[in-house]
Amino acid sequence: MKLSKAEFEALIEASQRTFVSFCQLVLSVDYQARSSGSGPRLSIPELAASIKECGVLQNLIVVQAARHTYEVCAGGRRLEALTALVAAGELPENFPVPVLIVAVDRGLLVSLAENAFHLPMHPADEFEAFAKLVARGKPVEDVAAAFGVTPMVVKRRMKLAAVSPRLMAQFREGSINLECLMVLASVEDHERQEQAWAGLDSWNRHSDHLRRILTQGEVDSDRSPVARYVTVKAYEKAGGPTRRDLLSDSDRKVYLLDAALLDQLAVGKLQGTANKIAAEGWKWVDVRPRYVHDEYVRHGELRKSSREPSEQEAAALHALNVQLEENKQRLNALYAQDGSDEETEAECARLEALREELSGQVAALEEVLAIWPPELMAEAGCIVYVGNDAKPAVRYGLIRPDDRSNVLQANRGGVFGGAASRSGLAAVPEPKTRPVHSEKLVRNLTAHRVAAIQAELLDRSDVALAVLTAQMAKSLLLDDYRQAYGCEDPLKLTVTDTHHSLRADALDIEASKAWQILNAKRSYWQSILPPQAADMLPWVLTQEPDSVRQLFTFLVAITVTGVYATEPAQQRTDGLAQALRLDMTHWWQASGPSYFQHVSKARATEVVSEATGAPAGTAMQALKKEAAVARAAQAVAGTGWLPTVLRLRPPADVPDADVALGPDDDPPLDVGESDGDTETAGN
Repeated sequence: MKLSKAEFEALIEASQRTFVSFCQLVLSVDYQARSSGSGPRLSIPELAASIKECGVLQNLIVVQAARHTYEVCAGGRRLEALTALVAAGELPENFPVPVLIVAVDRGLLVSLAENAFHLPMHPADEFEAFAKLVARGKPVEDVAAAFGVTPMVVKRRMKLAAVSPRLMAQFREGSINLECLMVLASVEDHERQEQAWAGLDSWNRHSDHLRRILTQGEVDSDRSPVARYVTVKAYEKAGGPTRRDLLSDSDRKVYLLDAALLDQLAVGKLQGTANKIAAEGWKWVDVRPRYVHDEYVRHGELRKSSREPSEQEAAALHALNVQLEENKQRLNALYAQDGSDEETEAECARLEALREELSGQVAALEEVLAIWPPELMAEAGCIVYVGNDAKPAVRYGLIRPDDRSNVLQANRGGVFGGAASRSGLAAVPEPKTRPVHSEKLVRNLTAHRVAAIQAELLDRSDVALAVLTAQMAKSLLLDDYRQAYGCEDPLKLTVTDTHHSLRADALDIEASKAWQILNAKRSYWQSILPPQAADMLPWVLTQEPDSVRQLFTFLVAITVTGVYATEPAQQRTDGLAQALRLDMTHWWQASGPSYFQHVSKARATEVVSEATGAPAGTAMQALKKEAAVARAAQAVAGTGWLPTVLRLRPPADVPDADVALGPDDDPPLDVGESDGDTETAGN
């Protein structure tokens, strides 16, 4: 028989309400709908604390049994909490418990209905109730005691209750899960909470990603070596603001909000170490909160020399080497034996351990003999910084670009008493001249070159097929050595479209003719291709061969790559450019925005002289930069001048070919090996 909610409420209304002693209550076996132990066990201590503080707020439903006892049909968890309180002596055995007595034949039915119709409290209601209790003056400790939880639990629930009302409403609706709500609650600013949540993509609403957004610009005291070195205590003593995350697994979790102050304190604390290093005789000592490789990428680096050992050191080193040789011979003899037993294996293990010990002693002695040449130290320096272990670290022997010549001269001069042959320079390149073009400009120019090659390739399916075949043959048929020391690949055979990367490297490329042609082709193919991936092959199989050829050519074209950060001696697209007879004057012209605004006046003067054949000289140099840019652009207009990186290079070491790849007068495609000595950076 099914009992409706209305019938259930009528039955309850008609039943007798009274109080019975705790000692008269027993848990029913026949009338309990919920299995014993199926309730949430961790909530019993909390329920017991609540009953102790507030009494039994909801009556138990019972049926009358023999010998003045009552079987509990509904309210088993309350009975269990009461049992715990009586056992602990918190309540007497005759404690009056409110009950509702129902007929025996309705006991199981009422138990089932009571559990079915009961709606648990939403977590948000619990958070807000805790916050209201504290707001009304009840101490956190008292609230914690009343519900059998720790004060930290109460503080965390209050923190959750303080989340933006808009976000709390979404939590109630199920749009935000509890993990994300806890991350949002870690910051107090409602606007910041709402902006962080609104900025998440619907597919990426994960607590870890949300935490990274909310803590951006803050320093995690647990993870940052600099924070661990400075210590939170010292940072706060200096007035540094912090944010503590009560909802983290660690109660001591702290985020430091002033990264600049933290770095300043780290540098100050490192100064003592830096002073000791400077006293050793180095030319300079930089103090940094952390070592950043990019700041010192152009620095050279010394390596230590070996001084002559004293008689005692030489004797010790000789004795160690003799022992190592004896150890080696003994091990080899044991390894050469046909069989082995436990005794032999034990002896091998002992000798191997001894070898490790002797090698360590040799390394320690060699470290004592290794020193920095004083004459070279006078031209080099060190960086003192916080290492990953949160302790002071030192990077020794760096050479500033301006000091390279002095270091090279000192090293060639045989400094350090004839030991110069053993005092090496780990990496001290000759001083470099300033490049003609900046990295940004080289990327821009080579991006335009790539786009032009792509546009030219659209009408040359023969070249598209040839370059794809050549690159696949190189990758699949040549051995690794010839691949490694051959030319770079012009295509991205991982089927990567270079559309977006070209736009990132050349912000003005969208106005170019090549880009507009490529975009028009892209739009055309996107308009006629089937929208579903599964339909692509059947569609291609039904097309005319000429249409498939055109699509294939376009797809090969948009994979062409070759953007560089510095001007290379050879470009990966040189072979393609030769095959296409690329003339960049059809695709790019030198103007103020495209070139002259990005180079010096001296360079602009050189370009004008080169393009016009007449010296620009003093007249150009006397102009201000804006006027010089306009004058240079006007002078070069119509001359067809191109920077070297855009010019068609003559084929190098291309063998005579009997078969042309295009029309009869087309040159063969250059797929030969290069010197492999170019400095490049792909896009």
